[in-house]
Amino acid sequence: MQHDMPQVEPMVDASVNAHAWNHIAAQDLGQNVGTVPEGIEWTCWPGRGPGSEFLGDLAGLRVAELGCGTGEHIAYAAAHGARLAVGVDVAEQRIAQARARFDHLPALLWRVGDAAQELAELPRLDVCFSIYGALWYADPTQLLPVIHNRLRPDGLLAFSVNGPRTGELSGRRVDNLTLDSGVRLPVVHYSYDADAWRHLLDEHGFTDSEVLAVQAPEASPYRTLVLRARRSGD
Repeated sequence: MQHDMPQVEPMVDASVNAHAWNHIAAQDLGQNVGTVPEGIEWTCWPGRGPGSEFLGDLAGLRVAELGCGTGEHIAYAAAHGARLAVGVDVAEQRIAQARARFDHLPALLWRVGDAAQELAELPRLDVCFSIYGALWYADPTQLLPVIHNRLRPDGLLAFSVNGPRTGELSGRRVDNLTLDSGVRLPVVHYSYDADAWRHLLDEHGFTDSEVLAVQAPEASPYRTLVLRARRSGD
């Protein structure tokens, strides 16, 4: 299968994606200010796949979301007792939206920038999660070692990514987001199947990996992989 692949190789992935998501933020004005969701959805299809129990009890824990977007999921962590809840996103305008919605909640901290760079500056974490976030849009071979370093022994990593499309090769891909105006902007993502993700997690010091494949409703060919693993103990 052939995919539309603009030539953006000389550019840093984070810069490419930040450009696209800042433009998306500019047209996305319909947020419910201050509304913390009742739970966490790991897929695009409400009610399909696991819920908040996939992270467990967050009370008293240090938690970070990589690729937090407009902040509703890390706000859920803060509202449910997280001792520290850090939302990291590459797009400055997305973080601005998150601040406007949820800065009234205790324990929240916002960071703008590449996930690996920002994560390296944080204290040790109990939980790190990402929902169609940095582990989809950044090179996992660069990001997973940083996550491993920041998690405490036996700390939890949980994330969701799109499953590969039929005929799609593993690794770096470039597709497009289409704005309301019709303008198409390139975005970089990294696509791996369940076995490849298990291998990547094992290779970078994670154990007890679990992969759930959640199929889209009806006859859609799309599916989401929802994963979690533990940082190996020292």
